[in-house]
Amino acid sequence: MTPSSANLPRRYPGLKPFERNQSAVFYGRGEDVQRFANLALRERLVVLFAKSGIGKTSLLQAGAAPELEKQGFIPIFIRADNTNASLVDAIGEALEKHPSVGGRDNTGEIAGDRMTLWERMKRLEFDLDGLPATPVLVLDQFEEVFTLGHSETSRRRFLGELADLANESMPESIRAGLMQRLQREDPKLTPKVMQWWERQPELRLVISIRSDFLHLLDEISPLIPNILRNRYQLQPLNRKQAQTAVEEPARATGLFASPSFGYHAKAVTEILDFLAGRQEASEAEEGDASFALRKQDEIESFNLQILCQYVEEKIIDERHPEGFEVTPAFYDGHEGLEREIRDFYHKQLQGLPEIFTRRTAKSVADRDTFIHTAQNLIEESLVTPIGRRCSMVDDFLTSTWHVDHDFLDTLVETRLLRKELRLNDYYFEISHDTLLPAIIESRDARRQREKADQEKAELQARLVEEAKQREAIQDQLKAMEERRKLARRVALFSLTTAILMLLFTVLYLYNWTQAARKELEQAEFIVSGEAFHAGVEAYQNLINQPVKSAVLRHMTGRNAQEELVKVQQLHALYDTIVTDNMIKGDSLFFTDTYAPALTDYREAYEAMNSYAQINDIVRITKGDTIWRIQRASVQERYEDLFQRQRFAMNAIIAQFKIRQRAAEEFADAGVWGQALRILREMETLLPTHPDDLKRLDDEMHLNQDPREYVAGEIKKCLAGLQY
Repeated sequence: MTPSSANLPRRYPGLKPFERNQSAVFYGRGEDVQRFANLALRERLVVLFAKSGIGKTSLLQAGAAPELEKQGFIPIFIRADNTNASLVDAIGEALEKHPSVGGRDNTGEIAGDRMTLWERMKRLEFDLDGLPATPVLVLDQFEEVFTLGHSETSRRRFLGELADLANESMPESIRAGLMQRLQREDPKLTPKVMQWWERQPELRLVISIRSDFLHLLDEISPLIPNILRNRYQLQPLNRKQAQTAVEEPARATGLFASPSFGYHAKAVTEILDFLAGRQEASEAEEGDASFALRKQDEIESFNLQILCQYVEEKIIDERHPEGFEVTPAFYDGHEGLEREIRDFYHKQLQGLPEIFTRRTAKSVADRDTFIHTAQNLIEESLVTPIGRRCSMVDDFLTSTWHVDHDFLDTLVETRLLRKELRLNDYYFEISHDTLLPAIIESRDARRQREKADQEKAELQARLVEEAKQREAIQDQLKAMEERRKLARRVALFSLTTAILMLLFTVLYLYNWTQAARKELEQAEFIVSGEAFHAGVEAYQNLINQPVKSAVLRHMTGRNAQEELVKVQQLHALYDTIVTDNMIKGDSLFFTDTYAPALTDYREAYEAMNSYAQINDIVRITKGDTIWRIQRASVQERYEDLFQRQRFAMNAIIAQFKIRQRAAEEFADAGVWGQALRILREMETLLPTHPDDLKRLDDEMHLNQDPREYVAGEIKKCLAGLQY
């Protein structure tokens, strides 16, 4: 990034919402802007609601605000995020200091009286470009009234005064005060002043709130009966809107950090497919009816902004000229998009301590521990063993990871998590499926590091223990040498010295043989935990000491060289089972490629048979059978592979049923092209193993080989197309 571009505005704000001065590059919401602005102009109270990350604040600031200003209305954005003062006082102070306040009406004002929001909005006079304007009080992120640390007294008072504004009713405290003054015949309470008090403040109210908190507005309907009558739901972007939001800001003229640029059609399609959770469609597919259906895919704004900001920053850094066209190669295609989402996950983790401190005014004692806790919470509690998102109740997360709700809400603010209220409990889950591959990759890498660190620590502990034993033996040898010297000097004790030397020699040999036996048992223990690299090294150390190996072979009957060969065979099979088949199968299963995944799981299961055969008995001691690999580990992996096969087969059956039903419906309707496309998808679901084909036949009641069934249906469709 060049110094001259560092302070210039961007075309895409990224995670931050669009601001009022960015309306020139706010695209994709034109229809929403007009509908919402018209509703806000027509009605006194409007509720805007949507899921988190859809773009409510951007719509209000960069979209609706300019439209309202054209009609002589001035939007005043208010947040309830100040918990150091009561809601009414904090909002009142913000209104008084708003730059659009041009004057004040002091009619009938009594010094010292506590001013309600209703009275304050009557007295404040707002200007727009030097002309009187009607205020539009925009209460953005209204859920903060309920979720932040406001007292119940403060919240109740604010909602009551908000109800007076919404219901166009004079507050009872003011009405009672006026009645008392009338009874006292207060000379200052003239008819003109009474008429002023009776007039309602001219304003509009907009409440912006997340969908999962919409029920809270229904709960305050006794105060504001019509609070949900005029509501507007902001939906995620469809493909057409998202395409506009991607392309138009890049073309906008003006002073920006990046030159104007454009997107190649393939780049736009690939970005939209990725944001919609689809893989890139082939050119052949783009011509059929399914392409029209994909245009209705829902796309969340914050993911779109992440990728578009990444493209713009890359253009700035590489200093491309005006008119540059973005192609898939520029951002490294689908892999580049995944990498940016993955980088986004890690960037958000690194920024958590600062966001937490800014949000809660609490300091973070240990930054690395804070980030590690957040990472473990997300990767271990919110992802299933088969790589799916899952939701967890807040009590489980706080008790398991020893965090508070401020910690969880910070993860929500960074858009890593989503928060929903269900049956009076808050549930948390990963905010979007596009983050899932990055989270799973991070989880697997972290687990491998932790396992390696644990193995290293165990090995170091064993080495320390062996060093202590060697030092003890050396001390014993030193003592023996001292005794031998003493025996030479004292002839009278020569016989005694000889006997002592013999005894100590026997002791040394005994300790030496026990140490050798322990070293062999240690090598067996390492291998039993499947730490093959360390196990191979341990056996190699024994082989490199021929005397020790020969003694052990004579004492125990176990050949270190033969054991090394078997350990190497086990290691090779372990890599085949876990790396070549299980991990590969998991990656295919995650991308819905179920048939190849099932094949890999079966191959891993068959390789386990060889693995189990090599895992024969090493020795029997004190009635216990010692195996090369712990039997529990072997059995657990058998069960794990069986479950993976079952999950893959169930997925194939489920997908096969769905597509069979759809293909039959299209074929009955004579839509042969659609039926043929679905049957081609069914071909990819066909397993290769006879048992799996038999299972699919039984589940689908085909009474024939599923491959023959699909081939026959394809033949019918081809005939239908030719006809």
